[in-house]
Amino acid sequence: MQLVVFAVVLILPPFLSGDLSSSITEVSDECEFYIREGGDSFCSNHKSEYKTFDLSACTVICENGDQPEFPKGICSGGKLDCTSEKAKQLQDWLLNIWKRSA
Repeated sequence: MQLVVFAVVLILPPFLSGDLSSSITEVSDECEFYIREGGDSFCSNHKSEYKTFDLSACTVICENGDQPEFPKGICSGGKLDCTSEKAKQLQDWLLNIWKRSA
């Protein structure tokens, strides 16, 4: 668990600033980082690929049609205001996805 958190802490700042390779999609904030990483991991675990996320439905969308939901309270009216509390909820959601795939 500590190793996973350590990895996220190391990877997140350059990812947010766009300093990683051009093959990685730039994200607008910390919440979007966790959503994309969680979506990618979930979809991969279900033999699919991450497609996008839908704030109206509050879900990730995989290429195979799977749509895992974000934690309760993340989306409101089709929007996501990335507060530190919501970022922490999404980080925990991502860590739980990683635990289930291990």
